This record gives sequence, structure tokens and C-alpha cells, in this order.
Amino acid sequence: MISGLIAGIQRSKVMGMYGNFKAVTPEELDKFLSCSTTEEISALLYIDQELDTSGDYLEIEKKWQGLHFLLTGSADGGTPPLSWCVFGNHSIGGDEKPIFFGWIGIRYLLPNEVRQVTQALSETSHEVLASRYSPRDMDQQEVYPIGIWERDGDSGLDYILCCYPAVVSFYQKAAFQNKAMLMYITS
Repeated sequence: MISGLIAGIQRSKVMGMYGNFKAVTPEELDKFLSCSTTEEISALLYIDQELDTSGDYLEIEKKWQGLHFLLTGSADGGTPPLSWCVFGNHSIGGDEKPIFFGWIGIRYLLPNEVRQVTQALSETSHEVLASRYSPRDMDQQEVYPIGIWERDGDSGLDYILCCYPAVVSFYQKAAFQNKAMLMYITS
């Protein structure tokens, strides 16, 4: 499912696609799961987001697919639970008919899956991620932002890795609080 959505992103010429995470309680997740339209999702998602001081929202800018590649070695695949970190494990609306919001709809993880991702992230060091950095493969697989990896060389790795501690910390906090996780790509 995700590979088809990512292929659509890669074919588009839209620039400025930003990866977002939002930690939600199981009750809040139930509200999202009951949505049937993009408008309903937007209303829930953006309630007080601008004023959010809870720390339940994280944007990783354009680093989302690069981070996924470093975690999995693939632009859109990989082995759970690391493959769930950026793209989740489920779609709001279901995997067969996701409700589109942004570029991939809203994907999510249940609290137990958040804990699995958190554990896997805590066992994945910067050195492991750096060893997976392959600018040639990333350009060939059209990892977003497309076409920058060979051009930027090691600074591309630094660009991705600068968000990793924040992602790990964000997941740790969500796991500790028994929260679910929403993931979505906006422009």
C-alpha cells in the first residue's frame, strides 16, 4: 500500500512535503478512526495545533523519507517495527480505502506498536544509520527530496541525522504515556 502512495509522491513535482508526527491518546485515536472525510480529519488534526505546548506534535520537515531509508535500507519498504516509524502500520479509513489527507493519508500506530518502534529506535545508533547511508541508492530509489543525495554527499547524512534524537525522544515520550501515533505528509 505505502509503495504505491510513495510512487505517486515521487512522480509529483510538488516541493515542500513535510513529515509530521502527532501523539494521541487511544480515545483521540478513536475519534480519528471514526472520521469518514478529509474535512473531519482536518478539524480534529488542527485543533489547537498552533498552540500545542504539550509536545505531542513533531515535524521533521523534508527528512521523512531519508530517515525511513536509513532505518530500513529502502525508500518505502523494510522490516517492522522500524518500517513503521515514518509510515505507520495502518491507514485511517483502512488500508484498502484510506482517507486521503496530505500525500499518504493519515497513517497510525497503536500504543503497543509505538512501544515496539521505540524499542527498535533505542537499539539503532547513529553509527548504524550512517552505515546505511547510500547517496547513489537513495537517488536511484528517488528518496525525497529527490536528486539531492549524491549532490550533497555527507551533508545529506547530517541533514537526516539531525532530526533523529528528536524522533527517538518523541517516540519514547509517547510510549511512556501509552499513546498512539499519527503520521502524515503535508505540503
